[in-house]
Amino acid sequence: MAVSVDGALRTSTEIIVANVHDEALLRCVRETMYNADVSVGDLDAVAVSSGPGSFTGLRIGVSFAKGLCYNNCPRLLAVPTLTSLMHASTEVARLAGYSSIMAAIASHRDLYYVSISPTEHPTHVSEVLLLTREEALSHVNQATLVVGPAAELFSALPISGLTRLSARFIAYAAWRLLAANVPFVDSTTFVPDYNQEFVIQARKSSSEG
Repeated sequence: MAVSVDGALRTSTEIIVANVHDEALLRCVRETMYNADVSVGDLDAVAVSSGPGSFTGLRIGVSFAKGLCYNNCPRLLAVPTLTSLMHASTEVARLAGYSSIMAAIASHRDLYYVSISPTEHPTHVSEVLLLTREEALSHVNQATLVVGPAAELFSALPISGLTRLSARFIAYAAWRLLAANVPFVDSTTFVPDYNQEFVIQARKSSSEG
């Protein structure tokens, strides 16, 4: 959770522990807003990571954000997860002379969510591809900065600080998307971008081995 005012980060809280979304989110939001000295009534917009990502994490996060934006007040802004990583990396890519940025997140088995955007693209909103490692590597060259949690699989020297997801990245990207006139979404109908169909797998019984 992060609070940003007039484009500047005021405060943020991060818990680097897996699978605690449901038990930690409300506490995290309360703590961050208290430290920022703001209330829900002070908010003009709520930006939420819209995917791709884990089904459970996206469902809990988006549901909470929609609850804060009851009846579209404050407004809800959907920030694609990979887009936020590319915005957070733009200045580094520009200074280092990279012409494009690739953001990568592991999905399951040997599949990865990948988005690629020119370094100077104003929104970094681009198609999300579901690729094998070999397919993703075919998009990487010396002019490509690779970021995100799966960056170490595609780059020999991933940049520290750009290899994990962060609420600060969502807040930073939100301001860039608003400046580019990316529209808000309807909080009553919005659903996360899961990028895959959710399939329930039945557990084998002991008699089935």
